[in-house]
Amino acid sequence: MSAHSSQSHTSTSSTILEQVRQCAASVTRYPLDILTEHAQLEDELGIDSVKLAEIAAVIAREFHLPPDRLPRNGKARTLGAIAGAVTEALGTEPTPPLHVAPAQPPVAPVATVPAVVATKAGTGTADLLPRVRAVFARVTRYPEDLLTPHADLEDELGIDSVKQAEVMAVLMKELGLGDAPKPSQRLRTMAAIADAARALLPSTPSVPEARPRAPVHAAPAPLPSRTEQPFAGKVALVTGSGKGIGRVIATRLARAGATVVVNSFHSREDGEKTARDIVDAGGKALHLWGSVAQEEHLERMFSAIREQLGGLDLLVCNASNGLIGPFDRIAPRDWDKAFRTCITGTYECAMRARPLMAARGGGSIVTMSTSMSQRYMHDLGCQGVVKAGVESLTRYLAAELAPDGIRTNCVSAGPVHGDLLGMFPDAPERVARWESATPGGRLCTADDVADVTELLLGPKTQRVNGAIWVVDAGLSGTVDGLLPAARAS
Repeated sequence: MSAHSSQSHTSTSSTILEQVRQCAASVTRYPLDILTEHAQLEDELGIDSVKLAEIAAVIAREFHLPPDRLPRNGKARTLGAIAGAVTEALGTEPTPPLHVAPAQPPVAPVATVPAVVATKAGTGTADLLPRVRAVFARVTRYPEDLLTPHADLEDELGIDSVKQAEVMAVLMKELGLGDAPKPSQRLRTMAAIADAARALLPSTPSVPEARPRAPVHAAPAPLPSRTEQPFAGKVALVTGSGKGIGRVIATRLARAGATVVVNSFHSREDGEKTARDIVDAGGKALHLWGSVAQEEHLERMFSAIREQLGGLDLLVCNASNGLIGPFDRIAPRDWDKAFRTCITGTYECAMRARPLMAARGGGSIVTMSTSMSQRYMHDLGCQGVVKAGVESLTRYLAAELAPDGIRTNCVSAGPVHGDLLGMFPDAPERVARWESATPGGRLCTADDVADVTELLLGPKTQRVNGAIWVVDAGLSGTVDGLLPAARAS
């Protein structure tokens, strides 16, 4: 290659990289300066597989490429890798600059179900493929053109076993089938799933058409007035508070008078909405995006807290990571991510909070664990093991930070009604088993967890330090319901 052609190729690659960065910025609304060529999309930037699929769809449209020409999941860890694939797909011919349209708010998919066609034994798998793809698109929010029949669900599309189980539950319900293919079948593609589903269909009856459900839009509830606000004038940081238990805790602290720093990483839009809902309801909140597993993100977050709010009084370390599934599905990378988020992230947040709290005369920290850290629960091995470390870390932090007037306690929650329960394979059956094994027959809610968190943060527990408070309605005191159904019977 001549020097001139080499320079031309380098220039073209640079142009393509910039176009790819612009596409990523248009989808994520991230500032361009953090969308660097070698930044890890998931681990450093919090761009999960769903958002990555959106980026891939935009890039494919901009460069007029079929989506399957772009790397996916493990092969698309950086924007540089994606730009390299685009360059290779286009060849060495220069591509004129493309102008990416300004980012638009993502449009939520309409919750409709396509009409069901009567399917008989012997019908070709292709008849089920459109329905399988439609369910995958609706549950995962992937663009349907990326969901090709033979793409590996996990390795190419980034759809992990938990999300696959969620899709299968929806699909089996729509097909009117009581039993899903067993997880051991390792159905790696949509074509394989369609084939397995067809084998389970009855020979004559047609599947009744499912009716579409209208989306429900709940307005934020106004913060009730309180004669006493125990956290008035306090600043609280709740990590991982875009949704779930973290969102409930953040809202409760705002209701109790605190200025709440809402933090989210993978669920940036949810975090922004949580902060916005608190403000709309009359509270005070600020959203800070970032991963507790990334040192530079933490530096940015705590600098913003110091500069914008003047300090910190309360910290809830709720951000968590841990693959749900048996040990033979957990890879070293999964352990690393869980440890860096739950252990290193909790430690780093506490140590960065220490000087901010000490300057204000002390403070209170609550870490979050699971009551299954000391017991066995099927498919919770990764989280259970790592959360046992969180409980040990809590006791050490309690001793180390006490001289600065900082208390550190832990809320160890059991299964809680909400999004997390739906991530378990065979979730309805498990929930029913857990409830039957719980004294009183009722699992906890996020508000139950928030009740104890608020109590441990507040002035009524001044002499409580280094404690692990279990909130699971007594489930961890039983054996039934914790083991797989076959063992529990």
